[in-house]
Amino acid sequence: MTKLRLNVHLQHFPVLKAFCLATMVAGGLTGCSNPGTIVVTPTLSSLKGSYVFSVEGTDPNDGDYAIVGSFVADGQGHITSGVADYNLGSGIDANVKLTGTYAVSPGNTTIILTDGGFVQDTFSTTFPGNSPTPISAYDGNGTGMLYPQVTAGFTPAGSYSFTMSGEEQGNLTGSGSFVAGAGGAFSSGSLTLNNGSAPISYATTTGFLYNPQSGGRGQASIEGNNLAYYVISPTQVAMVGLDDRALLQAMAQKQ
Repeated sequence: MTKLRLNVHLQHFPVLKAFCLATMVAGGLTGCSNPGTIVVTPTLSSLKGSYVFSVEGTDPNDGDYAIVGSFVADGQGHITSGVADYNLGSGIDANVKLTGTYAVSPGNTTIILTDGGFVQDTFSTTFPGNSPTPISAYDGNGTGMLYPQVTAGFTPAGSYSFTMSGEEQGNLTGSGSFVAGAGGAFSSGSLTLNNGSAPISYATTTGFLYNPQSGGRGQASIEGNNLAYYVISPTQVAMVGLDDRALLQAMAQKQ
């Protein structure tokens, strides 16, 4: 895992020098090298709290896939709870409960998520913290992002812009907007899609964004496409499609 370095000249800051020596004794730092570099080594407690993960890739058995979920890390190497939705070439696995473990080493954090059928998904990420970090090697070749999750303060109502990607008649890309009312139903918006070679425009976006439940997971729909969404923050959600006919992922940002 990436080491964080703070370079200071300790001879000019005797208080900081004393702090450095004290924290070395406490075990929080690996050392203070000359001319005063403080090296912070990631530990199990570096990954603690709620996180959202969003990945995509190809599997020999399941084909192309898109997965979005969330989990809680206890800071001691355990994933105490989690939930995810899997859009696989072999079908849809929705609202799957997860537990797991994780290990931290310099330059890398390895996370193993286990479902109720003891099927495991493994992925790697860099230094976990308070900002998004890339995911690599999800079950071999999948990639994506890991986001710290803050569900407090989120409500579905509001104006959003969003992007969409995936596969249906061919490669699918799109972007648009919607306004969700107090009950979650869209009152207005627009959407432009490129689905294979067929561009499609919707003057009004229809759908809904219902209140989230456990793990910040909620149900959504955009132009007849059923999705699960996960709250990343009070202003951002990640989505994955729940229909066999299309492989979809979307990110929506509240304005």
